[in-house]
Amino acid sequence: MKRPELVTYRVRAMARCPEGGEIGLGGSVAYSPGGALSWVRRRAEQVAQQLGAPYDGTVQAWLADPAEQRWATEALVAGVPVLVRAVDEGGWTYTCLARPERAALRVGAPHPRKGRAEVAVWSAA
Repeated sequence: MKRPELVTYRVRAMARCPEGGEIGLGGSVAYSPGGALSWVRRRAEQVAQQLGAPYDGTVQAWLADPAEQRWATEALVAGVPVLVRAVDEGGWTYTCLARPERAALRVGAPHPRKGRAEVAVWSAA
């Protein structure tokens, strides 16, 4: 008997300095592709606001484009990670990521959520 799989989405934001060190800017777990994408959108918008012009332009364009949002959702559903990235004048890279994770459930355990997944990859440099 095949075990059902639970798909969760690990979401996180990070900043990487030009020398290679990384600073975590928060993270969570979402139980649907829509929840994961919502978290990434919120965090990407916050990063864009803090960076300001001209470094926020690509992120703001991604946030405003419904086709990109659909593409991101479809990507997560397909199991592809979604990445939003911006680089500032000092070479710091700010990344918001949603990554699907699968875990087998115990046999006989109910599947808590079975839904669509989304995936999109976006890089704003």
